[in-house]
Formats: sequence, structure tokens, C-alpha cells
Amino acid sequence: MKRSIKHDRLNLPWRRNCAGIIRTRGLTALLAALLVGQAYGHSDAQPEIYKLQNSKLSYSFTPQIGGRGLAFSAAGEKNLLKVGTAVQEQPNPDISPQAGFIPYQGHIIWPGPQADWWKQQEVNPQRRAAGAVWPPDPFTVLNDYELTAVSDKSATIVSPVSPVTGLQLTKEFTLKDDVLLHRVTAVNRRETPVKWDIWFNTRVSPETRVYVPIADFSSDLRLEKFPEMTTEVKADAEKQRLGLFGFARGENIKAKAFIEPSAGWIAAFTQGQLFVIEFPRQARESIHPDQGQVELYLEQDPQNPDAGVLELEVHAPYRELAPGESMSATETWRALTYTGKNTVEAHLRALRELGLQGVSSPQ
Repeated sequence: MKRSIKHDRLNLPWRRNCAGIIRTRGLTALLAALLVGQAYGHSDAQPEIYKLQNSKLSYSFTPQIGGRGLAFSAAGEKNLLKVGTAVQEQPNPDISPQAGFIPYQGHIIWPGPQADWWKQQEVNPQRRAAGAVWPPDPFTVLNDYELTAVSDKSATIVSPVSPVTGLQLTKEFTLKDDVLLHRVTAVNRRETPVKWDIWFNTRVSPETRVYVPIADFSSDLRLEKFPEMTTEVKADAEKQRLGLFGFARGENIKAKAFIEPSAGWIAAFTQGQLFVIEFPRQARESIHPDQGQVELYLEQDPQNPDAGVLELEVHAPYRELAPGESMSATETWRALTYTGKNTVEAHLRALRELGLQGVSSPQ
């Protein structure tokens, strides 16, 4: 089956059936493929990588370094995720209350809100006293997870209990036809209540062109820039007229957008593909007030396009969990080959074809 648009084609590629799982340890060739355009020497302690695939999609992850997604694409296409060189250069990180941030990138789960990262713990009193908002919990994002189930279509990994958050995470990945379902469950393993949300963070190239539907730009969007950014951070005017958000480009950018989306999706055009992340839209009051249900972080230097990153982030509802209580959240991913032009008009035609809510009809 093919879906097509006149002149600009959007295809679901059908190829010879290659359903299966590939399990590797020390797979230098695959890591080199994930780190596009880079070449590195062999390491004897590389992450163990599992690859789920069918005739339409491919997804690779490692139970190490935080149970991290390392690659996602339409079958036979380029990796949509941005992966840091640290995956190969620092495969065995220090996991302690004093550990810092390591830019492995890829897809990861954080607890939210960020302002509370170090407030519900006693293992690093200095960070608690400072109200530290960086780095993220090393026991969540650097630790090894246990692979508890795996098949040709799905896998489940479980984290150790974090002494920083009190949470134990279970991540389930399921390939079903043309979608990949991420389901994350967080359980409070403490003897006292904790308050958190589940925060999906997916890193892609800063050159990615992104679209998020917004009903009211005055009330549903907050833009913040970092001190390093000297110019004003703005929404792309052409997209805004259509009820869609993307950053205005052309300058050095280090900024974040906090969004109340009008529908539960993010669309990204990159690597010759359309990458769609879908999620249940939540009521504004269920999201922690410091956060947006959707957040986009962009760090980009037009003179050095490979150095930055675009983060596609989604928050689930903020909840108090009693001892032993759990909460879950999901994202559904799609990847489709895109051969159209890199223009807003062409992108909109592709989005309309998918029937996404919040995409305006042609005038």
C-alpha cells in the first residue's frame, strides 16, 4: 500500500519482510552507523543494542545508559534520532549522587518537573540545598536497566529504584504494523509519597523542521531564551498564521518553547522522513505549572549545524504517588518516507494526508 500526494510523495515503504530482533554486544559497526558521519576506534565495553524491526519500521535501544533509544526510522531509511559520541566514548559512566550530565542524546525518560529534580532526596544534600535544576537524575538516565522480556515485536526493560526520585521505571516498546508504542510505568518504591510526572525527551537534528498545533499563541505558548542567545526568540510567522508552532530560524538559537497543544501530536521533517509523535492531550491543570505538555528545546548555530540539538518533549500529568502506587504514560511513533519539498506548504500537504487534528485545510 502506498499513500501519495501529487508531486510531493509521502510513502509507507513496503519491502521484503525482515521482521526480527538483532541482539549484539560490542557492535562497533552499528554504533558507527548511529553516529552518522563519525568514525571511531573499537571499544571493548560498548552498550548492548537490541533492534526491533518489521517491514515498515526499525527501532534500536540499549538497556544500558538509562535504557536509551538509539535509532528509529522507516524501514531502510536513515536514523531519525540524534545520538552523541559519548555512547561509544563513555559507555560505562559513573553512577553516583555526584555524577554529572553526559550527552548521550537519543530518546530518554526524565521525571518532572525539572525544578524538583533534587528536592525529594537525601543522597546529595548540596544539590538539594541549591535547588539544582541540572543535571538530571543519574540513577534514571545513566544506570543499567534489566531486560525482562524480548521478542521480534516488543521488549520490556526495568530500572533499578532511584534514590533520587524514589521511582522504578518500566519501559515497554511494541512494534505494531506502522507504529511504535512507548509505554512507561513509574512506581513509587519509597515508604513515603512522592510527586512527579513522566517526561519523554526525544533528540533529533537541530535542522529538523517541527510543527506543533496551537489554538491561541497568546495564552498557550511561552518562549524562553538562554543568556547565550543575544537575539529575540520568535515563532515562525508563516506557521503561526496556520495555527502551528515552529521556531523562527536564521540566528544562533538557544531557547525553549512551553506549549499547551491543541491536539496530541508533534510532527518533524528530517532525514528524508516525516516523524510523528502522538500522545493523549491532557487538561492544562494536570500539567505542572512550570512545564508545558509539549516542550521544544532548540540549540542551533547555522555556521555549525551538526553541533546543536532539537528536543521533542512531552509531559504526562503531574501526580502524587502513595507508597507502591504507579502511573503510566504513552507515546506512539510513526516514521514515513518523505520525498517532498522542504517548505511549509509541502509539509502541510503531508500532514493533511495523515489526517492530523489541528492542521488547517488549504484556502
